[in-house]
Amino acid sequence: MDWVRKATGSAAVITDDRGRVLLLKRAYPPGDWVLPGGNAEADESPVGTVRREVREELGIELEPERLTGVYYQADHPAGEFIHFVFRGALDADAGIRIDPSEVAEHGFFETDALPEPMSPSTRRRLTDGLREASLDLPLTLPPRSEP
Repeated sequence: MDWVRKATGSAAVITDDRGRVLLLKRAYPPGDWVLPGGNAEADESPVGTVRREVREELGIELEPERLTGVYYQADHPAGEFIHFVFRGALDADAGIRIDPSEVAEHGFFETDALPEPMSPSTRRRLTDGLREASLDLPLTLPPRSEP
């Protein structure tokens, strides 16, 4: 049997006690603002991926609260890509220690004052992650465009 393989990754919509969202500015091109997260490693679950990526990028432990979306992207740089997004929360002064090779800046932002540049797909995952109601899954993202 031939198995179909797709690249996968996970990200987190992390809020603080004031409802602000944590975003990271990439330290590498295109230098846009994104959710914490990244690509899965071999034999890693989506929850394991988001925990590891948040630990690597921010130096903190995150316990994902719920899945907020599953996204399919046909034209991702890694090829066909399935992205799992989770909701989580932490204190704004949780001792974040960024990895400067991956993260140029970080901050908690009011949802009506998000930083730019931010890609439409990041904005969609963020908006979905802040909703209280569940979504009909999976969602297909439009073709990738630069922020």
